[in-house]
Amino acid sequence: MATDYSAFSVLVIDDQQVARQWARGVLGSVGIERVVDANSGREALQAVTERGAHFDLILCDLRMPGKDGIETLRQLASVGLECAVAILSVEDDRVIESAGLLASLRGLNLVGAVSKPLNVEKLELLLQRTAEARRPTAPARLDITDAEVEQAFARGEFEIHYQPKIHMFSGECIGAEAMVRWTHPKHGLLNADVVVPAAERSPALLASLTTMTVREALMACSKWQGDGRAIGVSVNLSPMVFNQLDLPDLVEAAALERNVLPGSVTIEVAESTLPGNLALWMDIAARFRIKGFRLALDDFSGRHSAVEEILKIPFSELKLDRAVVDGCSEAAGKRAVVEAGLAIARNLRLSTVAVGVTHRPDWELLADLGCDAAQGHFIAHPMPEMGFSIWVTQWMMHKQR
Repeated sequence: MATDYSAFSVLVIDDQQVARQWARGVLGSVGIERVVDANSGREALQAVTERGAHFDLILCDLRMPGKDGIETLRQLASVGLECAVAILSVEDDRVIESAGLLASLRGLNLVGAVSKPLNVEKLELLLQRTAEARRPTAPARLDITDAEVEQAFARGEFEIHYQPKIHMFSGECIGAEAMVRWTHPKHGLLNADVVVPAAERSPALLASLTTMTVREALMACSKWQGDGRAIGVSVNLSPMVFNQLDLPDLVEAAALERNVLPGSVTIEVAESTLPGNLALWMDIAARFRIKGFRLALDDFSGRHSAVEEILKIPFSELKLDRAVVDGCSEAAGKRAVVEAGLAIARNLRLSTVAVGVTHRPDWELLADLGCDAAQGHFIAHPMPEMGFSIWVTQWMMHKQR
C-alpha cells in the first residue's frame, strides 16, 4: 500500500522558476499540493519565520545568486529549524555530499543530498526518510557521568539557546527564555531536562552551569539592547541554587558588569520544584524583587499548592504550563485551567505568558482570554543567539508588512 504524503508541506528553494515549477510537478504527482516557493535564501528565511510556519520538508538548491545554498542552510540551522531538509543541485556529487555533511554538522535534519533533476524515485526516498523522522521514538535513558559533564565544560560543549516571547497584542518580541543545550559528542543535542539533573549531582558542576547560564544570558541581553531592541531575558535556574542567600547579589553583580538593567531580567522557578524551605526562598525572592529583577512562576498548572505559593511569594509573572496550553482551544478542562490562571494573575496584577503554544487556534483563544504574551513552536523554536538576532529581524519585517 502506497504511503499517503498529501498532508505534507514542502518549501522549495531555488532561484530558477523552471526548477521550482518542475519540483512542484513532481511533488504533485505523489499528492503533495501544500508547496511554498522561495527564489532566494532571503525569501526562504522569511517563509520559515512566518508566524505558524510549518514545513515537513525543505528542498534547497546550492547554486543561487546572492545568498547561495550553503549560506541559506547555515541561516536555516541558526534559527532552530527542526524539519527535514534535502539538498538538490547540479553540482559535482562530492560537492553535494560535502554540503550535506555540513548541513548535518550544523544540526539540520538532513534526509538526503541528491543531484537534479528531481524525479519520483528520488523524491519518494526523501519522503520516506522524512516520514520516519516524524515518528515519535521513546527517549533512551542516558547515563551521564560527572566526568562527562566536567569534560563538556572543558571542551565548551554547552551553549544557550533562546526562545522568543511575543506580546500577543502588539506583536513585539519582548523577551527570550534562555535554555541550556549540550552538544554531546555521542548523543547529539541534549536539552535542559538532561543537562540540569546531571549537573545537580555535584554542587561544583551546578555552580559552573548556573554561572555560565546567567553570564551568557546577560551577554545576549546586553547585545540586543545595544542594538536598540527592548528585549529582556528569562533565566530558569535550578531550585537547588535557591539555598544561597547571596544569589541575588551574584546575579546583580553580573547584570551591572554587562550594563543590563535588572528590570530586563526575569528569574524563573518551576511550580513543581518550589523549594521546601519557604522562609529561605522568600528571603531570596524578596531580595531579587527589591533589586529590581522580575520573578516568574513557571509551569503553572493550577495545583492548589501552587496557588498558595503565589499568594506568599512576590512573583511578577505567571507562566502557564505547556501541558494545559497545548490544545486548550479544544479541551474544556485545559481551557478552564488557563482561564483560572489568567484570572488569578489579573487579580494579583501579574503578567502572563503561555508556554508551548503550537497551534493557531490556541494562540487565538489565549489572545481572546487576555493572555499577555506567548512562546512556543507556533512562534519559533529555541535557537542560538546568532539565529535569534536573525529571527528577530525577520519577525519585525513580517510584523510591519
